[in-house]
Amino acid sequence: MLHGIRAFTGSRHFQLKEVIEGVFAAIAVPGTGSLGNAAIVDLGDATLVVDTFTSIQAAEDLQAAAEYLMGRKVSYVINTHWHSDHTCGNQVFVPAAHIISTSITREIMDTFVRDRIMQQLAKPEAIYEAIDEIDEQIQRETNEKLRQEMQWDTASDREYMKMLPNLVYSLPNLTFDQRMTIHGSKRNVELITFGGGHTQSDALVYIPKDRIAITGDLVLSKHHPVLMYANPQQWLDILDKVEQLDIERIVPGHGEVCSLNELHEVRGYIKNLLEIVTDAAQRNQSLDEITIPSAYQNWFFTTYFKSNLQSLYKWIKKIGK
Repeated sequence: MLHGIRAFTGSRHFQLKEVIEGVFAAIAVPGTGSLGNAAIVDLGDATLVVDTFTSIQAAEDLQAAAEYLMGRKVSYVINTHWHSDHTCGNQVFVPAAHIISTSITREIMDTFVRDRIMQQLAKPEAIYEAIDEIDEQIQRETNEKLRQEMQWDTASDREYMKMLPNLVYSLPNLTFDQRMTIHGSKRNVELITFGGGHTQSDALVYIPKDRIAITGDLVLSKHHPVLMYANPQQWLDILDKVEQLDIERIVPGHGEVCSLNELHEVRGYIKNLLEIVTDAAQRNQSLDEITIPSAYQNWFFTTYFKSNLQSLYKWIKKIGK
């Protein structure tokens, strides 16, 4: 189906990659309305989309790609977790498609996220002021890699804010608590949650026949994992369970299609930062003095490193009480 990818006019928001015949990764283009990756899966008699990007336009392009490749409307959409870069495009796919998530993810979307969107709509000027402040910081930034990433961040933020007045926040209408299987005429997919690691509840899509996992942000390829809402120990436990599945290829939440090697790298990152922050806490060392370990200096999402340290410090103090 590679000719189908070539014939699809494309999108500025993502690049289509064929993982295996009938399974496509939509890899986010930095600084656009995608931010996170998505995926398209041919079930034979139905089409499944995994995650829906940050903006309506990016989701419309994803829908167009899915319909072009499969010749039919999308039947199922999976939200791997509640973050906006995986859910804000949901409205494009309803009512034709069922939107699926874990019960906890839907509850968070219906409360915390909905409230946050209302606040953003009520006071957009505060967000634009924050973006302008970062633009000023970019002018002073001398590290070219960090400067580029900050530019991508603010461009994505502006895309989100431009889209926000037209957002019809669309919640999942099917939920599950452990596992759910969708049986297709060509392949089955298993929706699995082992609990919450990256967020309070994370799901992955496992395709046993093809030995593929579409992991959301449980696995990232050459990007700093985002630990803002994370439980690092549970995340490590979840990665151990994911590794026990029969997996050859991974479509990560961010970065290029990868393998178990990147799962190992994410696990190593979380363990490494836990050790660094635990040591700093014991020695009363300032987190500001900690620099990015050399193994991760070429990874993207550089701006999350400092906030990751702070998140881990809070978590260590919390469990130490």
